[in-house]
Parts: sequence; C-alpha cells; structure tokens
Amino acid sequence: MVDMMPLQMPVDGWTVDDLPDDELRYELVDGGLLVTPPPLPRHQEVAGALVQLLQPVLPGTWRAVMSQGLSLDRRNYRVPDVLVYDRAASSRGRITPPDVHLAVEVMSPGSVSTDRVAKPAQYAAAGIPHFWRLELDPLLLVVHHLVGDAYEVVGRLSDEVHLDEPVSVAFRLTDLLV
Repeated sequence: MVDMMPLQMPVDGWTVDDLPDDELRYELVDGGLLVTPPPLPRHQEVAGALVQLLQPVLPGTWRAVMSQGLSLDRRNYRVPDVLVYDRAASSRGRITPPDVHLAVEVMSPGSVSTDRVAKPAQYAAAGIPHFWRLELDPLLLVVHHLVGDAYEVVGRLSDEVHLDEPVSVAFRLTDLLV
C-alpha cells in the first residue's frame, strides 16, 4: 500500500511540472488533477499483447509502449494505454503530440466516457493523426483517423485486422486475448 501524502493544490491549477514522481497514475485535464487506480490485469494483458504485435512491424525509429505519459500541453497530460511514438522523444524526457503516430485506449468499465469522448477529443485537438479504441466486451477495434481537428471512424473491426495506417499490420483481435 502506498503511503498517503498531502498534495498542495496550486492556485491556478496543476501543470505537468507539478506532477508527483511516484507509482500512482496521474493525468491532468485543464489543470485539474486526476488520480486513477491501475488497470485490471486483463486490460494490461491486452495492451501488452497489442504492443508485442505492433513493435515488430514499426519503422526503426518508432516505438510502441504501454501506459506512457503524454504531455498535451502544460495543463493537460494523459496516459494512453498504448502509445506509438518516435523514439527521439525519449532523449528529450517528455513525449509530446508531434512525436506521436498512434494513441490507443483499451476500454475499462470505469473509463467509458473518458476513453470514448474526453481522451479522443484531446488527442484530436493536439493533432495526433491516429486513434484506436479497443472494446473488450464484445471484442471490437474502432479505428479513427484525424480529419481536420476531429477524428473520423474509418473502421469497426471485430475479427480480422488489416490496416495500412499508421503502419501496415495484420492480426486477429482474438490474438490479443493471451
């Protein structure tokens, strides 16, 4: 169990630089601090399986990782379940939207509106070109592509996945249920 520590709310809201450095999962929305429990094991297993499927087909400078923080701006910070980004960002210490090729959210019962509405809106506003939402029950991959400043659904896949963007990849959704 983590020891509780008091956090002093900054007068004008939180920024990325104010986030505590501990094992809890923090996100920022317009300077408001969100603290969420870690995802359930099945959620993490599916996200990990997706990373393992993506990494071998990515260009050499791209990386796929789980639960990596994304600095949208000083007052907005999100943690996508899977993030595909340019590895040059690692040396800068912080991943920002220009580094990101794809953000993926794996649906959880406690984050439905966040994963379907809030996060995609923020990712689109930040200019992230591709967004996938992975529903677990029933198994469904909803593929979005940025058009202007909003995402457009370009596919709803419930079995075979064959995509060319942002990378050429083919797999069965059931392959993610390790």
